[in-house]
Amino acid sequence: MPTFDNMQVTGNATIEQDMQVNGNATIGTDMQVNGNETVMQNFNVMGNETIAGSLQVNGSQTVSVNIGAGSTVSAAFRVVAQAQPTVPMGSPTLQQVHLYAGVMASQPGLVLKGTDGNNYVLFVDVSSGTPTLALMRT
Repeated sequence: MPTFDNMQVTGNATIEQDMQVNGNATIGTDMQVNGNETVMQNFNVMGNETIAGSLQVNGSQTVSVNIGAGSTVSAAFRVVAQAQPTVPMGSPTLQQVHLYAGVMASQPGLVLKGTDGNNYVLFVDVSSGTPTLALMRT
């Protein structure tokens, strides 16, 4: 198997088997992977990324813009929204939402940032027998 210190491809390249990069790789335009791709450290996409199958993240994934999902976005622990919200104009309508004053860092749910800058976990509470939205500060 040939070994190269440097390789520059100015046109197209097709690799029928495996390609392993132990250092850095920069791809200027498109990269298409028809099989599996494993990234051990950082994976940075400056433009768009389309995944036709599934994406599994074993650590953390930070997305600075939008995630569009044609089906389901699933998280084993939490999905976090980090932007600071503002209170919409108009008066709120009264709805029953359970607010748990305690802080439980391991509470699964959807993490949203409050207007006070704190993070809150939104989850469904069925402890009373009736499904009710619930909030807990993280």
